[in-house]
Amino acid sequence: MNKFYFYIYMIVCSCATHNIPSSGNPNIQIPPNTTVAFVDLNGNFYPEKWETQIGPYKKKSSLYLTAKKNNTIETLTNFENQNLAKYHQNVLNKKRIFIFVHGYNNSAAKVKLNYDLLCAKINIDPIQDEVIEFYWDGLVSKDPIGSGRIWFYATGNSQMAGEFGLRKILNEIYDKDIIIISHSRGASVVLSSLSNPPYDDDFRRNTEKLGITIDNKIPLAENGNRIISIMLAPAVGEVDFKKEKDTGSFRSFSSQLKKIHITINKNDPVLKKFVGLKGKFNPTTLGFDITAYNNLKSTYNFFTVDNFDGQNNHSFNVYINNDKFEQMIKKYIP
Repeated sequence: MNKFYFYIYMIVCSCATHNIPSSGNPNIQIPPNTTVAFVDLNGNFYPEKWETQIGPYKKKSSLYLTAKKNNTIETLTNFENQNLAKYHQNVLNKKRIFIFVHGYNNSAAKVKLNYDLLCAKINIDPIQDEVIEFYWDGLVSKDPIGSGRIWFYATGNSQMAGEFGLRKILNEIYDKDIIIISHSRGASVVLSSLSNPPYDDDFRRNTEKLGITIDNKIPLAENGNRIISIMLAPAVGEVDFKKEKDTGSFRSFSSQLKKIHITINKNDPVLKKFVGLKGKFNPTTLGFDITAYNNLKSTYNFFTVDNFDGQNNHSFNVYINNDKFEQMIKKYIP
């Protein structure tokens, strides 16, 4: 880790906490048609009674490192396989699958309120539809300034959450209409679930030094699904579509991905990064102005956009309550 990232890390440790479950068994089914999926900072699924099953757990560590230290990797793997089997079973007889993915700097309690709001805004059939609430560790700041400080590590966490968490869920779903609604850095979780992301060099080196594999050998399975991704305030840039960072080669996506529908909002203060650094330090340009969209549109034909200019707030609930979101969702949900 270079000195810059070291100092950022030290600041993060002093002002942020991890987004961890409040219960011992977070990956549950909520009647009549909601499934909860909760992963840690490396995309590991929390097992039942996670605080005791894998041994003493340090809340700034990962489930994998804790299990490795306590020789309980097999236990962690068995619980993950059980969870994935449940996800498969829960969607088996459903027609449509809705997956909600939050952004960085959110606690599970705050996210739950926004997920409930989404459900209230969408015409969900309790019999034919399944809702999957996906929670990941985008860190949580203790003060307003802290949100900028945690950004650097939350970006890497989002990629791991998608590649090693959400992708495994998608691979359990066959021949379904899947609508993924994400907010902010949740867009990176979604993209990383669909194909391997371009990691920052420092994040890659330091994660692999810990013995954590960063490149997933298991791709998105070609299961005949029809995936629509709605990205509210996507906090990503063109680099997030590259095969490797700082190269001109764009990565390919499965033909299952039918549409990425994004919002553009030049008045979003978080995407602007307040002082105009939208193109620096892991860019957020895709959700901020039309330039990144146009550049990507020339490569990918699955893009479409709606303009949310005039909304001076980045919050998930504000985007959900915007009348323009209701018009967006009607295009895909009768």
